[in-house]
Amino acid sequence: MTKFRWGILGAGHIAGKWAQDLAHVPGAHLQAVWARDPAKAAAFQHEHGAQRVASDLAELLERGDLDAVYVASPHGLHFQHVSACLAAKIPVLCEKAFALDADQARAMIHQARADGVFLMEALWTRFLPGFQAALDLAQSGEMGTILSVEADFGFSAPYSPTRRLWDPAMGGGSLLDIGLYPLVFALAFLGKIESFEARMELAPNGVDRSFQGSFRHAAGGTSTCQATLQIQTPCQARIRTQAGEIFFPTMFHTPVDVQVQRGGKLDILPGTATGNGYEFETLHFQECVRAGKRESPLRPLSETLELMELLDSIRRAAVKV
Repeated sequence: MTKFRWGILGAGHIAGKWAQDLAHVPGAHLQAVWARDPAKAAAFQHEHGAQRVASDLAELLERGDLDAVYVASPHGLHFQHVSACLAAKIPVLCEKAFALDADQARAMIHQARADGVFLMEALWTRFLPGFQAALDLAQSGEMGTILSVEADFGFSAPYSPTRRLWDPAMGGGSLLDIGLYPLVFALAFLGKIESFEARMELAPNGVDRSFQGSFRHAAGGTSTCQATLQIQTPCQARIRTQAGEIFFPTMFHTPVDVQVQRGGKLDILPGTATGNGYEFETLHFQECVRAGKRESPLRPLSETLELMELLDSIRRAAVKV
């Protein structure tokens, strides 16, 4: 298969796990890397075998040797970095959170559509086989009406305003970093949200330490979503239906085995992954680009914008304590 030459923008932890998974994607080749810290970029090249290290963003994009760029920089830089890639007419896989707010997301999407360049949110959970199988089952009607979704995500990250997780300029806080995962489950299994109540606990610099929300969905059903940077939580997702339930165990957003209970019987939807689980979004992205698609049929830009608009609404309306 002809090489699919990837550039990677960022050299952090998730970028490294994503790069490891390129070995499991047919044709994928790590062509170039650039990071704001040259030492980190050099170390990344050594560890993951990139063909070259770029000295700056312009050099990364202007060589003409890239088929796509994976943007893995902090949330607060996505708008700048994605816009530069799109201007260079290079397809982009952009890590979550997609942007700082819906206005940025809307501008990025408009630019991609206007210039005919493929753009996709790297919401890796959406492409995992276990998640897809569970969603297919729920949408088939075999489990009856979906009644509710409950999901939580939390870990302990001591407050430090200089860290990315706590830096408002970089999109810090529980909602943007991890709260979107429970929300994605709620939207995927129950559809659009009609109304909600939410609460946020704020750190001294105004960044949200935790988030809790109760949501009513337009097509019926309710969801409860929680995220926190203060304590470790079960990190599970439970979808209750008329016929039983679909349960994603601890670290529900990863390639876990999904448990399906119905009629007193337990079935397992395997969370198969040959790597860390990022290979599935990457393979889908490559297939879309090779096929000349402008958007992903699994994660269209309309869904990305819907999530960003919901995140904005929550931040505006939540009771702050």
